[in-house]
Amino acid sequence: MLCQIPSRVPISTMHIGRAFCVEAERVVDIYQARALFFAQEAPQRRFQFLCSDDACRGASATRVTGVNYDKLVEDDRDRIVVKPHFRMNQETPHSPECEWVARERLLNVRASRDTEPTRSSGANGFRRLKVSDLIDVFAPGFSTAAATDAGTAESTGATPSGQKACAPVSDPNPHRRPSSIPTSVDFLDAVVSVYELLEVAERHKAALRIGAGPKLPYSRAFCRVERYFSAKGPRIFHGGVGVRLHGPNFSVRFFDRVAAPDEEMIGKALDVSLYLKRQSILDHWNGKFLIAQLSEAVKPGHYAHCYFLGEIQPHRAASHGLIVVVESLDYLAFTVRRRVGATPDDSQ
Repeated sequence: MLCQIPSRVPISTMHIGRAFCVEAERVVDIYQARALFFAQEAPQRRFQFLCSDDACRGASATRVTGVNYDKLVEDDRDRIVVKPHFRMNQETPHSPECEWVARERLLNVRASRDTEPTRSSGANGFRRLKVSDLIDVFAPGFSTAAATDAGTAESTGATPSGQKACAPVSDPNPHRRPSSIPTSVDFLDAVVSVYELLEVAERHKAALRIGAGPKLPYSRAFCRVERYFSAKGPRIFHGGVGVRLHGPNFSVRFFDRVAAPDEEMIGKALDVSLYLKRQSILDHWNGKFLIAQLSEAVKPGHYAHCYFLGEIQPHRAASHGLIVVVESLDYLAFTVRRRVGATPDDSQ
């Protein structure tokens, strides 16, 4: 007698990378869902999500839950940073043929055969995320435009004219497709999410390749901004920043200073900054969220951490300053948090 496979398979910890947004009438990843949420006019409403797999969704409208995609300030409870993600809805488990169930089965088979520490389970796993959620490759596409100052950068995935989601949601970028490779992404914020979820010791075990560069531990792939001129090869640079309003625009300055590379200025530490024009940000598919983030970082009792993949160049207007240059705002990310002891009332 053949063993019957249940019609629905409950996998409570299953990784779900994409979901069908009912309001937008299309499949999105969690960062596209977040951009869509903040692109709404007030009052902003949370979305309904269904499984991205057509057959699974069509069989019984399998629901998916979006978590923290509507949040601006990182929630740090017991030192665990809660990031935006999709999770399974227990009331409507997925079908056995669902793309995410099939992916989970494949990953389980691979994990049982894998000898790499960063891909094994049990003692060599990660505390705050599943091994299957780890990003192995950050593959930015640098081919479409020349590098520009961050303040004037244009998104390489600008919204095509004539394409929009159904009301009431404004679609910031239907042209940008979710990555077809689960462990490879082209959006810096996704890599930053993994980095911030890894414990310090785990960052030495988990590996990341940036573009065509070598595979490096996360601890080396991410580099403090003050070490910019001593780092070799592609790196994601980061550091704490102060954010100020400059008219309608935003002035961002790193707290850490960078040792001058010029022999004539050896020993001098230079300020690093970037200037973000509001309209250039709004032209980007994720612009409304970035505006909301930066506006929140300006408030008393808040601070930001900035990550970027790009270059640092001499400031055109300040001889003793440096400026961050990125090709696209896809390669610039911020996290905003409240200072220790600060409360929501501090921002009033």
